[in-house]
Amino acid sequence: MWYVSIFDAKEGIARSEINRERMEWLKKGRDRIFQQKCKAINRYEVLGISPLKIILIIETEDPDALHLLSTHFGDAWNSVTYPIVKREIAEALEADTAVIGG
Repeated sequence: MWYVSIFDAKEGIARSEINRERMEWLKKGRDRIFQQKCKAINRYEVLGISPLKIILIIETEDPDALHLLSTHFGDAWNSVTYPIVKREIAEALEADTAVIGG
């Protein structure tokens, strides 16, 4: 299943705190564990805004992968994760018309 996770750094969190969390993540080997639990991981940062916003597109069948993310980065970040499905624009319009009517 595919998921989108959106992480917004909490107001007042210093960049040094974010970097400390990243170093702890690497030190504990969680990057390897996370990669083993996921089939695909794509990471994006929104440019030109503060606080930092990160978007992850993840393919996994292991819900523990999502739990690992939320528990490690929970103190400095507001985060939300949604299951997603890829849908072409024409397909989405057809589905919307069928649901809404018209």
